[in-house]
Amino acid sequence: MIVQDSQRQGEQLLEALLGALKAADQLRAMTVVRRALKQGWTVDDIRFHLITPALHDVGRQWERGAIGVGDEHLATSICEWLLFTLAGRTRRHSATGRRALVGCSEGELHSLGARILAHVLSEQGWSVLYLGAATPTAAWPQIVYARRPDVAVLTTTMPAALEAVGPAVTAIKSSRPECRTVVGGQAYHGLSGAASDFGADLLVLDAGALARQL
Repeated sequence: MIVQDSQRQGEQLLEALLGALKAADQLRAMTVVRRALKQGWTVDDIRFHLITPALHDVGRQWERGAIGVGDEHLATSICEWLLFTLAGRTRRHSATGRRALVGCSEGELHSLGARILAHVLSEQGWSVLYLGAATPTAAWPQIVYARRPDVAVLTTTMPAALEAVGPAVTAIKSSRPECRTVVGGQAYHGLSGAASDFGADLLVLDAGALARQL
């Protein structure tokens, strides 16, 4: 019964958040997040099990033509604001001395997964360099050489942007062989390949799992 109640609670919160995003109502979306916190959800629960699924649903609606690109951008903007607000509620661990470079593959305009990962790693004590959306392949080796990260993470949401991943990983390895390369994101769901297919050291499908494995 507890499991069923928890699942129903999650479905209700997701439905409420989707309603707020559809209405482009930022304050209403924040009310949903506050309700989740009052019900005992952690910040990571909200990031990975509320905001992320909501955005995936918005993306599917856009793919079906049910909403326009402007609607998708509004929803993404609201979710980014929610993430920044949630970041103020977390405790940062002691510095680990490790540095991570996080960005999206070239052509990838959806950066929220990368942003969530950057927040989580920072809270875990990493020094994080966040590159954002659509990072040109040629920029990766330059920044890796200059900033000397321990890990470089390339996230990809849209399958069309996967073709830039392999060349970027190769360029990173050529610039700094000791830098661990990690790829991940929604674009990899359903693929039978492994990290080695892209030349990377690790492939992880979502930001939550990736943060736990680094």
